[in-house]
Amino acid sequence: MIMKSLHTILLIFFNFMAFSQVEQQKYNVINNIDEVEIRNYPPAIYASVTLDQTNDNSLFRILAGYIFGGNNENQKIAMTAPVHMEEINNGTNESVTMKFVMPSDLDLNDLSKPDDPRIEMFKSVEKKYAAISYSGYNNQDKFIKYSQKLRDALLENNLSFTDNPIYLGYDAPYKFWNRKNEVLFELNN
Repeated sequence: MIMKSLHTILLIFFNFMAFSQVEQQKYNVINNIDEVEIRNYPPAIYASVTLDQTNDNSLFRILAGYIFGGNNENQKIAMTAPVHMEEINNGTNESVTMKFVMPSDLDLNDLSKPDDPRIEMFKSVEKKYAAISYSGYNNQDKFIKYSQKLRDALLENNLSFTDNPIYLGYDAPYKFWNRKNEVLFELNN
C-alpha cells in the first residue's frame, strides 16, 4: 500500500515537472487595470480546428494527433501552453475552435502538413488583448463569471473590444495544484 501511494505521488510529481517545462506563448504586459492585464501578443503560428459540435475531446484529439505525428512527415511537435478555445455563434451556426500554439522556434515552412484536412495552419498578426486569470479546474460557471468580470472592467475603463471571450487553458488535466486559466477579449485599438 505504501509503495503504491509512493508510486502515485512520484508519477504526479514527474508529470507536473514535465508539464511545467512546456513553452508558454509569449506576450508583453503593457498595462494593468486591477486584476486585468492589457497584453500585446506578437505573431505566432497556430494549428487550429473548428467543429460545429461542441465536443472538446474531439477537438483536442484532432490537434494532439497532429503534434504526435499525424502529418505527412510523421513530425513530432512539442506541446506548448496555453490551449486556446473560442465559441463562435454567427446567428445560424454555432461552432467551437481550438488552437494549439506551435513552438516559437518553428516557422510555417518547418511544420509538416497535417493528415487531417480539418486542421488549419496559420500565422497570426500582432494583436492586443485584455486578460483576466483564475485558478482551479475550469467549468462553464467560472468561465462565465470571469468573462463578465473582464467585460465589466473593460466597459468601466472605456476600452473598445470584440465581445467574444477566448478561453486559455495552461495545464494538463492531471495537474491538480496551481492551475491557471484565463479569459481574453481582443481589443479594438
